[in-house]
Amino acid sequence: MAGDRKVYEEALNEGSNYAWERRWEEAAEAYRRALAEFPDDLAALVGLGLALFESGRLEEALEAYQRAAEIDTENPTLPERVGQTLEKLGRLKEAAQAYLQAAERYTHRQAPSLALERWEDAIRVDPSCIPAHVHLLRAYLSQGKTANALREYLALAEIYSAQGKTDQALELCQYALRIDPHHPEVLAMMDRLRYGEEVPLDRPPGTGPLDLLPEEEEEEETRGNPAEIARERALSDLAEMVFDESLPQTGNLVLRPLTKVQVNTLIARALDAQTRDDLDEAIACYEEVLRGGIIQPAVNFNLGLLYQRQLRFEEAIEQFEQALQAPQYRLGSLFALGECCRALGRIEEALTYFLEVLKTVDLGTVEPDRAKELTRLYDGLSRLYTARGEEEWAVDFINALIDFLNAKDWEEKAIQARKRLDNVAQDGPILSLAELLMAPDPDRVLHSLGLAQEYAQQGLWNAALDELFLTLTVLPTCLLIHRQIGEILLQMGETDQALEKFQSIAGVHQVRGDLFQAAAMYERILQLAPMDVRVRSRLIDLLIGQGEITRALEQYLVLGETYYQMAQWDRARETYNEALQLALQKDVEREWAVRILHRIGDIDMQRVDWKRAIAVYEQIRDLDPNDEKARMTLIDLYYRFGKQAEALKELDALLRTYRETGETAKVIPTLRALVDEYPDDIPLLARLAQTHLDAGNVEEALEALDRLGDLQLQAGRIKEAINTIKVILRLNPPNADAYRELLEQLEAGQIP
Repeated sequence: MAGDRKVYEEALNEGSNYAWERRWEEAAEAYRRALAEFPDDLAALVGLGLALFESGRLEEALEAYQRAAEIDTENPTLPERVGQTLEKLGRLKEAAQAYLQAAERYTHRQAPSLALERWEDAIRVDPSCIPAHVHLLRAYLSQGKTANALREYLALAEIYSAQGKTDQALELCQYALRIDPHHPEVLAMMDRLRYGEEVPLDRPPGTGPLDLLPEEEEEEETRGNPAEIARERALSDLAEMVFDESLPQTGNLVLRPLTKVQVNTLIARALDAQTRDDLDEAIACYEEVLRGGIIQPAVNFNLGLLYQRQLRFEEAIEQFEQALQAPQYRLGSLFALGECCRALGRIEEALTYFLEVLKTVDLGTVEPDRAKELTRLYDGLSRLYTARGEEEWAVDFINALIDFLNAKDWEEKAIQARKRLDNVAQDGPILSLAELLMAPDPDRVLHSLGLAQEYAQQGLWNAALDELFLTLTVLPTCLLIHRQIGEILLQMGETDQALEKFQSIAGVHQVRGDLFQAAAMYERILQLAPMDVRVRSRLIDLLIGQGEITRALEQYLVLGETYYQMAQWDRARETYNEALQLALQKDVEREWAVRILHRIGDIDMQRVDWKRAIAVYEQIRDLDPNDEKARMTLIDLYYRFGKQAEALKELDALLRTYRETGETAKVIPTLRALVDEYPDDIPLLARLAQTHLDAGNVEEALEALDRLGDLQLQAGRIKEAINTIKVILRLNPPNADAYRELLEQLEAGQIP
């Protein structure tokens, strides 16, 4: 009998909310109410399992997870959780079997990398788990990873030897020798097997073939956090410095500079003392080197580390700030500075340094063309986190960052995380590693994103969505998961649902105060729905709130154009007016106001509202006297309104600008165009004729003067006509006699 859907949904939502607040007992109770309505509901079972697991009720959690795994026989994350719970209970062999089941399901879903991780989990909890070793061996052979394959051959040989199956163990070694006939570990194993020496399975980690790694992997394993990596670099640089014959750079104000021999002696003593862990001796030597005027960031960095170990944090900070100037020590110094500030309780400063560390790491993972965008994102995050002032949150974030950078393979993880984040972002705004580390369970998030993306690449959309929705039952407020869902919906052609998801994400960012990412999400929406004026208006408000005035003005122009294309001219003009008020602020370049006023003027001209258009173009002219379009439009409008004097004033100002800016070639075409438009305007013809005269264009000047004289006679302006004819005669026109005769008549008072 079906349960009450409303009761179920309310209970499930309560469970998710309690889980988000880590109120596990209440979450468990809520999920039980949901299961009372629908006993086989997968989301409720998984939620119940998590709540019970986190509250320490492991046996009950195991029961819930096992039930979920029985209902959904394809989802690999369910047996994985069974394995984690069994491991916590100390039932390691059962845990290994659960991990094997999870790996098998990942294999069926064509997620080989995740299957490989589960086989490794099985071996971790049960080193004698033969099926896991066999699967790993096959995987490594198919991938061409010979060093790893050799490790598995040796591990299997150890297991069979411990079981007394020497023949099988020797056979495995022989297979291994086909890969590397001279491998010392394989040869040694065969010797032990042949001469009857027992190979124990419980040897300490790192002492046998189970821990065999290729040399390069062993080197990676020794790499620590950025400060530890920089320490190795500093020790190496100082060791080389001892053998370098040239004296390091020294300061200018040192009374007793050190000689090269003295510097070498002090550095050698410091390195030896540091190796022996004699901190006081090493510090004394490094301090003497610096007092001797030597400028060497490796010394500053090493000395900072030694001060830090002695809890002399303020002195350490001074040294790290010096080392920070050298590019090779920048990342390590930033990390160490964050640690020192954190130790002193200066959480806000520590957060600033650690964010800079993460920004530097993250910039090393992105394509160069996106570096600027990512830098802008981190700048916005820094302002946001500093403004929050939430010390507890900052400490949690710092802890997550330190855990991430203390992992031996953090550089590889950063690259892998960037790949996942870029797949989430698709064509939208870039994502940062900071946003991943802010998630409640970054590893779980990456795991889920990776699996969903593998499904999506194969076109298995529903499988991808199932994985993401399952993760949301545990991490309901993880925006990275929500955003990946939106991108997959988009790939499926469900654009409306994707847009709805993106708008929800933008709203959450806005509520959290992350205006930068909220604005970025609105921009993503507008890529898909450029005519959505409501979203663009929200984006404008956000940009103004961030002080991004230029970007806000760009969006205003697009919004106004959108209204214009929709024939909503009043809304378009209103939008441009709002933009104009913003553009007239003192810190905004005046070109913005000019651009916006031109848009307003165009609307007024389209609507034949010439009176308002005149006011607009006069404002443009006042802001930018060299604006040619504004002056030409004003000339035309003044003529339309019969304001000849104002039109001529604008014309003269425009022609003067042409001459002052060296654009004299524009003078005659401008005048000719106006004369064509207003052929009976005497002042225009007079200016055109004079310009031709000044340019030495005799024929053009005669043509203009002849037309000018006719107009003057028609207007009864006899004196002006007489002067015009005299000018014509000075140019020796072909019909000079006719002009002389006309001149005599006019001077005699005879009007033809």
